[in-house]
Amino acid sequence: MGWFWGSTPDPTKNLDPELQEYLRQETPAPYTLPDSASTTTTNPSSNNASSSPTSVPSLFPDGRYAHLWKTYKPLAETESTHSQAAAERVIEKFKARKDAVQDAAMENCALEHEALSTCFQKGDWWSMAKARATMCADENRKFSRCFTTQAKFLQALGYAAAMEWDAEKEERIQMHADKLYHQMLDYERRVAEARAAGDEPPPITSLFSPTSTPVPMSQDDNITPGGEQLPAGFTPPNSLKGLTPHERELEIRSINADLQQKRMYVDEASPYLQMQQEARNKRQEKAKSWFGETIGKWIT
Repeated sequence: MGWFWGSTPDPTKNLDPELQEYLRQETPAPYTLPDSASTTTTNPSSNNASSSPTSVPSLFPDGRYAHLWKTYKPLAETESTHSQAAAERVIEKFKARKDAVQDAAMENCALEHEALSTCFQKGDWWSMAKARATMCADENRKFSRCFTTQAKFLQALGYAAAMEWDAEKEERIQMHADKLYHQMLDYERRVAEARAAGDEPPPITSLFSPTSTPVPMSQDDNITPGGEQLPAGFTPPNSLKGLTPHERELEIRSINADLQQKRMYVDEASPYLQMQQEARNKRQEKAKSWFGETIGKWIT
């Protein structure tokens, strides 16, 4: 609960709940100055001047530099403004990246989307009736898989991950994601053909590390080409079982890229988050001095 005498709106409340939790875990602990550093000699006159930004500083009673003093802002206020702007920038980037990845995935799946859109209108009366009866299941499956998988490739490759947009770089990543997706489909086709003919499936090579040594395909497909692993102790939201080897590799790559992206968001927003935590601690201490430990913590 926020401090009911007023507090600065927290832009991080608009973040995805999962990212909010990650930010809370990764925010550095507030820094406390040593007693020796916090004890300084102050000048009462300078305190009065700093508390009233529009007043003429006592150092120049004749009014010199008054036009400059009117626009003066304390360092703490300036730092707070900059830190909040950085946090808001992270939020906007987080939202914009999701939209950018989806738009790029849709562009890469334009043919599959067109096939789905025209499914109900192509062919003769019998073909259209069949399409309605099956709800274009085949076209829908191809488009859905294309869109979902292309989005994961884009995320795994770092599409729209940088805080600054580089159109040329993002276009290269988008083209590479499309290339890897069709390489995956081509390998799956060769495996299906080999098994249909009773032959051994061709060895599999990592999509992300093509120079790695190919490994034989087992019947249960329970391998991950490239050898990339999830971080120690990390439990993926979806089970990796039941995925093809390339899908498993892509899922792990995508998860690792997502964690790296969140760390970048934390680094960008941590000054603001630390200032928010310090301000909350101060409000909490004041509230506890007024209302006691239990109520003081609850109202802040």
